[in-house]
Amino acid sequence: MDRESWIREMFAALDRGSVPALFPYLHEDVTWRFASYPAGTGRDSFAAGWEAMSGRIERLEHVVHAVWSQDDAVFCHGDVSYYLVDGATVTAPFANVFRLRDERISEYLIYVDASAVLGAAPAPG
Repeated sequence: MDRESWIREMFAALDRGSVPALFPYLHEDVTWRFASYPAGTGRDSFAAGWEAMSGRIERLEHVVHAVWSQDDAVFCHGDVSYYLVDGATVTAPFANVFRLRDERISEYLIYVDASAVLGAAPAPG
């Protein structure tokens, strides 16, 4: 697998559709974390977390600047634009870390400051 092309295809699928467009890339038991929000496990949890956080977002657009991989890990960084339902656009840098198992993502870590879109993340409990 050409991991850089695969990661770029994954982001393109997300940008064209919605979180379920990511499911072919994710393990059923994927663990994930978006910024400072609570972590989750599983595709359904990923979709529910996205749904809870994305009420203000009409669509996303990712521009991936670089992708690196080593062993079962893939790293990337770029810019993500959030197109909001009120017509505003917010762009922020992001970095992601992925762990792969059987050619699918088993761990999905998203590092982005989305506070301009979502407000502050809840304090850890």
